[in-house]
Amino acid sequence: MSSDSIDFTALPRSDLTDDGGKVLDGLLCVTPDIAGAVAEAMAQGYAVMPAGGLTSAIGSFDYAPGSVAERFKGVVAIRPKGALTAELVDAPLEALRSFQVSIDVERGLVSAGAGLTFNQVNAALAEHVGPTARVLIDLTSVGSAYVGGVVATGAMGPLRLRPSVTLAAVCLADGSQPRRIEGEAVGAVEGLQGWTGMVTAATFRFFLVPAGEFGLVLPVQGSDVDAVAGLLAWLEPWTRITLPVPGGRIEGEVLLNGVELVSRDSLESFIEHAQDPARSKAQGLLQSCEYAGADMLACLTGWSEQSVDDVLYGLMDPETETIGGVMIDFGVGFSSGAEMETFRAIREGAPDLARTRARVTPPGKLKPWTTSTDVNMAMPADSAALSDVLSAYADYRAAIRALGRELLGTVEVELSTYGHLSPAGIDPHHRVTLFAPQGGEGALAGARHAVAANKRTLIHDLLHAAERHGGRVTGGEKGLPSLVEIARAAGGEGRLPDELKRRFRLAKEVVQAAPSAFSFRAPAELRDAD
Repeated sequence: MSSDSIDFTALPRSDLTDDGGKVLDGLLCVTPDIAGAVAEAMAQGYAVMPAGGLTSAIGSFDYAPGSVAERFKGVVAIRPKGALTAELVDAPLEALRSFQVSIDVERGLVSAGAGLTFNQVNAALAEHVGPTARVLIDLTSVGSAYVGGVVATGAMGPLRLRPSVTLAAVCLADGSQPRRIEGEAVGAVEGLQGWTGMVTAATFRFFLVPAGEFGLVLPVQGSDVDAVAGLLAWLEPWTRITLPVPGGRIEGEVLLNGVELVSRDSLESFIEHAQDPARSKAQGLLQSCEYAGADMLACLTGWSEQSVDDVLYGLMDPETETIGGVMIDFGVGFSSGAEMETFRAIREGAPDLARTRARVTPPGKLKPWTTSTDVNMAMPADSAALSDVLSAYADYRAAIRALGRELLGTVEVELSTYGHLSPAGIDPHHRVTLFAPQGGEGALAGARHAVAANKRTLIHDLLHAAERHGGRVTGGEKGLPSLVEIARAAGGEGRLPDELKRRFRLAKEVVQAAPSAFSFRAPAELRDAD
């Protein structure tokens, strides 16, 4: 369908939902010509909502329908048209359609349309550059998240690298001619959730990574925050990844590109729903937890040309025969290829299952309510500092579990723990989902307030931990929505650390200058003038 002939009244209603299960009440336009569709929609008086793979669509559809109806004909969700494989073309960034890529081997750059996944982008690089060439957007959802959506949400993976670290340029459509944005100005697009326009394509620097991959799983006791902190402090030297020039090779004998948590209860839920071979492997990991008396798994991933056994011994302290004080007796190793795919399926099973449960309304119950912690912190490799951060999360888990016992029989409180533990980006997600029976609206509302209060306390404690130990709260995985939530918990924009205060003010400037057809979804703190 060509964008200059769109009959918006004939478009289907959207059946898209965000991460909290909220349905978009609007029309759905799927097109390879994003800029054309945006211009046409705005010319006909519609508000525009960018829609990608929806893997990070936290609160994306949260707006007041009444205020939209007063100013617009309705809302159109514009979604980039995807493809089975990326189409290689020789074209400038502004001319790329949603499923096309253009590779500049000499400059180490790849430009990708907004409707491609990073699996597809990396597959194109593997075919035309080499098998180890990739964009370092190391998302756990590399097979489903769209390029445009990743830039719009500012989503990060285990590496804890914001997209802007490897972004060279972005093309933005906001009703006028598509605009190319480069350099520091990319920060005015990244993480803004499409409140200022829609990403049509983006240019990334690519790098060559070591050919071998490994995974290590170590059972840990989450309540023993000192032990987990000691593990993180010990592993910090292997998490330092120095980026070479674009197209260059990342050097290092052993490089950790992810340290993730998976709670035992999340693993048990995964086993109930998984298929072999992931199910049988997960059962083996559950046994490791039982043998070690642990309630969590620390999942390490990385690159190395060495065997996984050699990696294990290379990370080990020869004096204690532990990894940062954590016993390796019940550790499990995974090597490149099919083993690593199985490992990833297990590691990502917890968040995938938690998100799915939060979206589905069980029979006889109200629609679930869910919230996930999301505060990314860069801390010094100091056991005391890391222990302070982990203690705040342990207190939050204890408070949520106490709430679950208090509400037993009225509201079911489900806690799933998973996420990132690299000292360069500590952000262990703790998702709470509440289930209440039909007619239990009052009990559900009370539970929501209690969870929200505990979450504010957690954020407050994390801000103080960073201040005490010379660390930094760098925002969150979901861009500006995360930053707005942090600001609210801190007591307002003025109470934020200087770095976050600067990002908040920049966001306000660009949102207030953006077309209302996009900015209508932005939080009031960003839309309202001081």
